[in-house]
Amino acid sequence: MKCWVCGRTPEEVRDAVGKPVPVETEVDRSMAKVVSMKANFAKMSGDWAVGVPEQFKSMDFRFVMKNADQFRSIAFIGDVESAGKSYVDGLGEAATRARKGEEAGIGELTVDPKDAKRREILLKGVEEFEKRSGRMMGIQNGGKRGSAPDRPMPAGFEGLRLGEGIRYLRDAGMLYYSIQQSLLEAAKVEEASKKPAFGVGATRLGGFSKAVPLCTVCENLIREL
Repeated sequence: MKCWVCGRTPEEVRDAVGKPVPVETEVDRSMAKVVSMKANFAKMSGDWAVGVPEQFKSMDFRFVMKNADQFRSIAFIGDVESAGKSYVDGLGEAATRARKGEEAGIGELTVDPKDAKRREILLKGVEEFEKRSGRMMGIQNGGKRGSAPDRPMPAGFEGLRLGEGIRYLRDAGMLYYSIQQSLLEAAKVEEASKKPAFGVGATRLGGFSKAVPLCTVCENLIREL
């Protein structure tokens, strides 16, 4: 169906006037950045998994991180330590704040406590990961979510060997970026819903005996006459 006035199809109308607004453009930029960072982390953490010296793989993960300066023969030890704080501790803290009804941050994004959809994305992602891994996410290196006897499962890297801990960290990091992607997708859908629906439809105008196909733009212009 083409507009009776301008002759454009619904697709041509949307292409002409349905351009992304600044907020959508910014969301697209943020999404591209997150996708790139996720890909970089996937490669980097994959290198960690195969690069751990055999003699250290069975050592306690938290012990190695606590004494990272003594394990500088592992070239990437500093990156692993930093990633553990960013991804495992960061997600645990964000989920805790969201559960308390506080604003939560993940990367450069924030989750407003009044935004039920985004809050659900964050909490569902973390809780499902905890169930799959059998581990609670939270503060590491001494910090705990409740005393050990009261916890239904171990916290973070508790009890993991170095090789196991790196695999757990890789999964947590991928989740960290996946949640950000989902939050950005939700933001884009929300912005798109605020825009008027551009298209072509049958419209009855004064002076015409039957409805004629008009695009949204032409219809609005005619009604202003």
